[in-house]
Amino acid sequence: MAREEVRIYRSHRPLKTALAVIFSVLAVLIVLAAGIFFGFRRYIVYTPDGVELEVPWLEEPQGRTEGSA
Repeated sequence: MAREEVRIYRSHRPLKTALAVIFSVLAVLIVLAAGIFFGFRRYIVYTPDGVELEVPWLEEPQGRTEGSA
């Protein structure tokens, strides 16, 4: 009498690993986006033309123009 091979269910580990990596990266991106939003919230200015982001360290000094040397 031949011995029957017992099949044991094996989980799909590569799929679970890939999904865990994807969800981890997605969670990090969501937390990063929320942090950036709340960090730059004080620099958001609402104008009639729309929403602008006025960050002090990215603006040019008031006295300088492009043509002056």
